[in-house]
Amino acid sequence: MVSRRLVRFCLGGAVLALGFVPLALAAVSQVKTGDFEGIKSSADLRRNDDGQDWYESRKESKEAGKLLMLSTKKVAGNATHKAMIKAHPTLNTYLSQDLAAPQTGRFTVSYDICVKQIRPEYDRSAFFFAGTSADKKNGPNSTAAERFVFLGFANAGQEGKIRLFAREGKSDWKDATVLADGLDLMKWYQVTVDVDVAKGTYTVKVGEQPASRPLAAFSTAKSKAPTSITHISFASWNDGAGTFYVDNVSVIPR
Repeated sequence: MVSRRLVRFCLGGAVLALGFVPLALAAVSQVKTGDFEGIKSSADLRRNDDGQDWYESRKESKEAGKLLMLSTKKVAGNATHKAMIKAHPTLNTYLSQDLAAPQTGRFTVSYDICVKQIRPEYDRSAFFFAGTSADKKNGPNSTAAERFVFLGFANAGQEGKIRLFAREGKSDWKDATVLADGLDLMKWYQVTVDVDVAKGTYTVKVGEQPASRPLAAFSTAKSKAPTSITHISFASWNDGAGTFYVDNVSVIPR
């Protein structure tokens, strides 16, 4: 029998009972402070404190770390706290968080992203990874063998337009799978990723668009995709530089 609990909402002092809701429907996100509201400063966002939190995980240099910032200004209509990574053509910057528990089954990642710029040198950036920290070097998702979900954005050949892509299996950059085309710079999009670790697949949808077909988890010629997902990361690289904002991140087991 599925356990249930009574869910109540308080509206201006009045309590509204919505009846019994299965606890499975009230799953708790595996990331903390997904809306960034509890973060007070850029230094707070970058620092890896005790326990579970956001942090700059690549630790390449102090200059690279400072490219990760807490944004409190209104950006494309969003006036709440959000994370920002600023493009740099020679530095790598990561925003990462450990999950509350390793995920070996099915789970859903959701995040809001607004891309300001993708530099033209490599024409790709604003990466998202769900993976692990297997080699214990340079932080989670820093090497190909640590990545299960591999998403990014590229310029779409028209000024102000971008596309979302995925790297599947052992595919090269030129074989990346385009998931959504004709998206706009400086516009917020919700990206939803449904992951099935055991099957080695995931689907992606942008906003209310239909979900993609099942995509093969990223892998390399020498290693298979991770079988336990322990971290999520957002990144800008020296060979894939972009400026972008992230907000409202959640990881919900299914």
